[in-house]
Amino acid sequence: MAPPVDVNTASTEAHPNVWVPVRDEGLFNPKKMRIITVGAGHAGLMMAYKMRHEVKCESYVDHVIYEKNHDVGGTWLENRYPGIACDVPAHIYTFSWEPNPNWTEYYVGGDEIWHYIKDTSDKYDLARDVQFKSKVLEAIWNEPRGKWEIKIDQNGTIISDECDVFIDCSGALNKWNWPKIEGIENFKGHLVHSAKWDSGYDYTDKRVAVIGNGSSAIQIFPKLQKVAAHITNYMRGPTWISSGFSEELTPEGKNFKYTEEQKAEFRDNPASLKKYRKDIEHAFNRFFYALITDSPENKYMTEEYAKIMKRRLGGDEELAQEFIPKWSVGCRRLTPGEGYLEALQEKNASHTWSPIVKITENGIITKDGKECELDAIVCATGFDVSYVPQWKMQGYGGKTLESWREDPQSFLGIHAPDMPNYFIVNGPNCPIGHGSLLAVMEWTSEYILKWVVKLATEEIKSFAVKPDVLNEYNVYIQEFLKRTVWTSGCRSWYKSGTIDGKVTAMYPGSIIHYKELVENIRGEDFDYKYNGPNRFRFMGNGKALLELEGGHGDLSFYIKK
Repeated sequence: MAPPVDVNTASTEAHPNVWVPVRDEGLFNPKKMRIITVGAGHAGLMMAYKMRHEVKCESYVDHVIYEKNHDVGGTWLENRYPGIACDVPAHIYTFSWEPNPNWTEYYVGGDEIWHYIKDTSDKYDLARDVQFKSKVLEAIWNEPRGKWEIKIDQNGTIISDECDVFIDCSGALNKWNWPKIEGIENFKGHLVHSAKWDSGYDYTDKRVAVIGNGSSAIQIFPKLQKVAAHITNYMRGPTWISSGFSEELTPEGKNFKYTEEQKAEFRDNPASLKKYRKDIEHAFNRFFYALITDSPENKYMTEEYAKIMKRRLGGDEELAQEFIPKWSVGCRRLTPGEGYLEALQEKNASHTWSPIVKITENGIITKDGKECELDAIVCATGFDVSYVPQWKMQGYGGKTLESWREDPQSFLGIHAPDMPNYFIVNGPNCPIGHGSLLAVMEWTSEYILKWVVKLATEEIKSFAVKPDVLNEYNVYIQEFLKRTVWTSGCRSWYKSGTIDGKVTAMYPGSIIHYKELVENIRGEDFDYKYNGPNRFRFMGNGKALLELEGGHGDLSFYIKK
């Protein structure tokens, strides 16, 4: 008879590179993980809610949100300029789990939106995970440890933290910059950026300039025009002024206030509120079809918006030639802009297309040689939309995302190259300009949390999108984007650099298309590194977790009928 064999020794000798001892735990037993999220706006709070109330991973996930501001709310906390409002109907600009029957208007102002976010955060204790006045300065991937090492400026004190998963919910439109205009630092009057509004300044009877004609300027201009002695709008080119989104569900196609009876009906009859929200969402999500070049919807919308603009310009053909763009509707972000075109025609208002060449101590000089003396300059000139993180960031092998300044390439708008265990909400080429954005952010959050569960339960140390996958995906989406209005010849933050630049912000499909694409995490598109030499150690001791719960769980759960 042969002598007994030591099974462990024999296995080690036969398979020296992949042998591991049996893990004496149940199948998919999760490891402890730490997650750091940046930003406590809509997306960051969604992440906190879903971890706690839907995925229910609190038993093995430690989560912290670092927020640079003093409170929750993100862009709706920061942006406080006069006239700020959301052009998405309020009843679909909500967290899916917290419909609000008490919205005061169809389109509401920024302050009401912020209070809704704050109230929801308080109701579900979402700020429990948040550390305020905490600005992330650095995120460095430590490969041997499989950790992101983070430095944070916390109210003036530099602290360190680390995590297994790093999630960027800081948003695409929060890195505002002064416009690059010669002499801007020399202006002696009141100088303000729309994203950093100074509510203490009184514009009454002042000579005011508003630089820009994007969505912020279009909302600000009519408010200041009512009080200024004179106001001038400096613009590089025309933009489409649209009707309100989903305006077919409004009386006369305009904003309106809900009656107390309507709000009571929404409170007392949840089914009625749900149907109303679904009707708005359905109509809103159809907007994508109008963004396909030469589609019937696009042609109809172009004709209708041209009529609207001409009517708001008082039928003045000369002004219509000036203000109605030659490029397609939707190439730039559409803004309803109630009152904007009307305000431009008032006696105390003017506009110029002549480029600004210099700002002096006293005002603005344009290319046509005219100088305008001013008391105040409002820069409604947008944001840094390069998608480069606001902090120093290094992934595999010390690689950075500096290439994104010129050419931001992501996978699904969520994954960045060479950045393991890193996710972005609203990254490059995500559905940010059409359809229900809050729904998109929720689907993205759910997708990310599927990865969190996979990382926790399958012995995965790190993962990153494959380079060939990243390349093929970006080649394909750019080919589709040629069919859209975003390539029709306008200057827009949707594109990199020039009028003919690559579309870097928009998703190549409808939001329903996006939802179906991210339903599955497509694990085959990623490279993995594991915690040990055998990736199947997560299989454990041969029992499922339910068999280990207090003895045995229901072992016939799979019988349905």
